[in-house]
Amino acid sequence: MPRSAPTGAYRELMVLTAADGNPVSHAQLERWRRENLLPAPDREYLGRAGTRTSYPQEVKDLARALARRHRPGRRLDDTVLLAFFCDNARIPEVPLKLALIRTYFPDRERHRDATAKIMDAVPGDPGSERDIHYDWAEAEAFLDVREGGMAIRKMRANLRRRPDLAHASREEIDGRLLGVLTHLNSPHLPEDDLDLMRDLEAAIDLDSDESSVARLAVWEYAAAAHACQMARFGETNTEERFDTLCHTPLEELHSLRDEVVAAQQETWRRATGGRRGTPAPDTVSMSRSAACALAEWTTARKAHPEGSSYADVHFTDSLLDLARATALAWLLNHAGREWAATPSVDKAGEGRGAFIARTTGATGRRRRIR
Repeated sequence: MPRSAPTGAYRELMVLTAADGNPVSHAQLERWRRENLLPAPDREYLGRAGTRTSYPQEVKDLARALARRHRPGRRLDDTVLLAFFCDNARIPEVPLKLALIRTYFPDRERHRDATAKIMDAVPGDPGSERDIHYDWAEAEAFLDVREGGMAIRKMRANLRRRPDLAHASREEIDGRLLGVLTHLNSPHLPEDDLDLMRDLEAAIDLDSDESSVARLAVWEYAAAAHACQMARFGETNTEERFDTLCHTPLEELHSLRDEVVAAQQETWRRATGGRRGTPAPDTVSMSRSAACALAEWTTARKAHPEGSSYADVHFTDSLLDLARATALAWLLNHAGREWAATPSVDKAGEGRGAFIARTTGATGRRRRIR
């Protein structure tokens, strides 16, 4: 069956998007309308001259933003998220929430299922009371280390900057990293465990002057994890999170989007020393990450004081508190690096643990590493 000719409203959108260098077809516009991204055009009756259809300016702006982010073969949800996060596009409520839901919840459930399988495979200690929160954090850490990724690879490299780990085996580095991530994902950070805090300080490397995306990924991971430790502890389930997201008003989602984008830009500014501008989440992976952060924040913000912003909690308060918590560890690591760089006839001495105990009085609680 031959397709009908474009209406006046569609023709206008096709001309506008083509002028931007992002032409879209009549068929594509119809698909967007079927997905409720575009409303029905306004119809004006002209008497004997018939009718004329047109769109208001806000719909024209929306179509141009969608066209800017559309690519052959790209998921419609990704096009929606890119337009939403990069172009401030006024995406209608239903397709926006569907894109957030289909991006966030499947990924969250896959991660939780994988974590649960790891935790269930670990035999319990006979005669001991199992710490379910620690076990879950350890399973999440094990999964993160196993799956790797930019942040994990960078934290491995950061740990090797410690003189005593420069020639350590991959197994030992991963054991240290597993301990860091386990405690970073636990309900509380064990600040009195100086061995752990030294590993944590080295892994996140807040004092580095390097400019890289990898550094940004590490800080995002650490800041988000520690923000949960700073919040009021509580438990939610998938149904509660789904219900919260579905009932969040559209205007509120736009406001929360601004908070998430501001947080990404602030973290990038810190990670690059302000030398590489402020990026937009203009890749599919970055927009998906922003979508997951937004969906998570609709529920997680309830655990923070009323009026808390995502940027302040995750990428100002959290990183500043991590800097405070690791201040002593930084001093010890910095002293260790200076000592390693100083020529000496005999650097053999009392050892790392004895040095910490002598200079701080700490005994260093042993952590469990699988």
